[in-house]
Order: sequence, then structure tokens, then C-alpha cells
Amino acid sequence: MSARCPPPGVALRENAFDETFCAMLDDAREAAPVSLTSGMMRANRRFVRDAALARAVAEAMPATLGVEWVSADLRFIDYDANSGGYIRSHVDGARVCPERGETTNASMLLYLTTTPEDDGGTTDFLETVEDEDSVVFSVRPKRGSIVVFPHDAAHVGRCVGRAAKIVLRGDCRRTTEGTT
Repeated sequence: MSARCPPPGVALRENAFDETFCAMLDDAREAAPVSLTSGMMRANRRFVRDAALARAVAEAMPATLGVEWVSADLRFIDYDANSGGYIRSHVDGARVCPERGETTNASMLLYLTTTPEDDGGTTDFLETVEDEDSVVFSVRPKRGSIVVFPHDAAHVGRCVGRAAKIVLRGDCRRTTEGTT
């Protein structure tokens, strides 16, 4: 699923969420309306503000990731295989959690689909946001797996091939960088 060693602060856990939990997230995604995509991506987003869902994700998350809490502002991102979905290189911004009034310091991607080898769709962490070829760590989406990383970690969502890529994207507060 991944290549090379993760950079500091990037923690990947494969099979972190079981099928029952993933199916519950699928249902939440289906219930959320699709919003317009942004100029930096070819993907649909479904925004939800759900404190109970955020707590459920945080409680089900492996303790080794060092996540204290997950913000209630979540979004499902659907990379459509028919349109070659992708997200350009970027860094994420900190957000204030509406429930806590505290600022996040990390991002999370919880994968709800598996993309086959040689089919694109990886999340690649980069040396610099200006160079999409400066890959230092690559994560192949696998249903039930999660990657947590500092907001300022440059990354790109690569173009998908035959299979769609669906992730739950959230912001969280980490007390540690997690363990490898």
C-alpha cells in the first residue's frame, strides 16, 4: 500500500477500521448532499457537520496515532474514475473545531475504497508543494485504512484510473505524532 518511509508526523494505519464501521460511514456519505468542486480538484465533496460522527471516528481510531479529538466539520471526497478525479498538490489549513473552540493541528484521510495497484489514486506526500514529482511517501488507498499528518505536510491526490477513490477527510488535534 505504501512506498518508502513516512516523513515526520505522517502516520499510516492499514485496516484500522472494520467493515461495519466503514459501512456506517458509507451510509453517512450517501445521506450528505454533493457540493460543487473547487478549482484545484476534480472530485466531488460532501460536507457534514456531525459531532457524533466525529466522536465515533476518534474513538475507533488506533491510539497509536496520537489523535485526541476529531473536528465535527468533516467532508467526504469522491474521486470519480470516469472523470479522472484528482486533487492538486497543496497543504491543509488549521481550522477551529465548532464544538470545542480549539484549533486543529493535523489532517486525516480515512479510505472508504481500495484502489488496485497500477491504477493511480495514491495520496503522495511531497518534499515541496511546488513539485508534484518530489514524492517522499506514497499511500495506496485501502478500505478501512487511515493516514494522519500535520496540516503543513505537502501532498497530492493522484488521478484515479478504473476505480473510484472515496475518503473521509477531517481535521483533528494530535497530542503526539503517533508511532510507526
